[in-house]
Amino acid sequence: MQPNRPISRRSFLGSAPIVGAGVVAAAPVAEAQDRPQRKPSDVFRVGCLNVSSYSHLEPLWAPLMNPRPGTGEIPFTGMRITHCWEIDSERSKKFAQTFGCEAVPNFDDMLGKVDGIISGGYYNHPWNHVLHEPYLKAGLPNLINRPLSNSLAKARQMVEMARKHGATILVPSAFEHNDAIARAKAWAAGQTINCYHATNSFDDYPTHGIHGVYMICRAIAEAGNPVVSVSFRTEKWHSLPGVMTFEHRDKDGRQFFGTLHQINAGLGTLRIHAQQESAVRDFEIQGGTGSPYDRTELWAPTIWAFQQMALHGEMPQTFEQILHKHEVFMAGWRSVLTAGGSPVKLDEVPQDWQTPVELPNRPGDPTVSLLRKKFGDS
Repeated sequence: MQPNRPISRRSFLGSAPIVGAGVVAAAPVAEAQDRPQRKPSDVFRVGCLNVSSYSHLEPLWAPLMNPRPGTGEIPFTGMRITHCWEIDSERSKKFAQTFGCEAVPNFDDMLGKVDGIISGGYYNHPWNHVLHEPYLKAGLPNLINRPLSNSLAKARQMVEMARKHGATILVPSAFEHNDAIARAKAWAAGQTINCYHATNSFDDYPTHGIHGVYMICRAIAEAGNPVVSVSFRTEKWHSLPGVMTFEHRDKDGRQFFGTLHQINAGLGTLRIHAQQESAVRDFEIQGGTGSPYDRTELWAPTIWAFQQMALHGEMPQTFEQILHKHEVFMAGWRSVLTAGGSPVKLDEVPQDWQTPVELPNRPGDPTVSLLRKKFGDS
């Protein structure tokens, strides 16, 4: 792994696509351009990790690729899940039976059998640097569901593996990949922002609060305004309400602030105030009503972004942007856990400091103990 390098405002702005909206392609990973050309009729084989235990795969993403018999579902992608793994082998076998794929006994048994990897779980994130290592080293595209990790060092380790071996990675939230936030980013990129305030539907910080954090990073930070510090004030990080304040610097070094209210209200909203007279815009994430919009408005865009990345080798976010939003997430943790809600600068978070993984609001889940038993302490 290369030495830890803090992200400067200049390097972040230099890598940030300022104009445009939607899935904006970052620079292709050089080694990925050597991949064989695929024909439209070729099936892109997906291997899935962490498929069932508090996972997006079983209820949300897998049906978009492998429609379940007798449900009336249709495929929304050109990809098919062919293999799967879960720390609980019985859950893995059930997933395989439901979606018509093969369950493998070991997490790295899909090497040579798949063209890309999707990891859908939450509890696995302290071990993502282990679970994804063989696939990153093989140069495959990897979708790693949020959070990326529970430390900065492990997140950087995965990014450096991807850089070295020509792998592409996507670390998504559905609150990034949707039309509302694409429009917000496009509008913000042409403005001098005074402030903003946002809301996010909250459950606990690492599984749902992170949606709002990623939303802010996508719409505001990637429009040319990286985050400098984060404060997070709440009585409990695993229950609402809470409020986060983000300090930004724009491309001219000017400071401004925004707030994110972690509450139970819809999905996500964002109101941006710019310097221009009466320059205020509202953006609201919609879940979609009825088939197929209940899938295409919120859940399918993430998988479409992965497919585009996998087929063309172009990442929707640069490595620097992925690391930046992880630093923002970790600074929020540092604020609520050790700083009493006071602002924490991104570069004040120790690289090896680790955050909690078990959820007090979801007691009794055995997944963490199973992962610890197999892979040791994170």
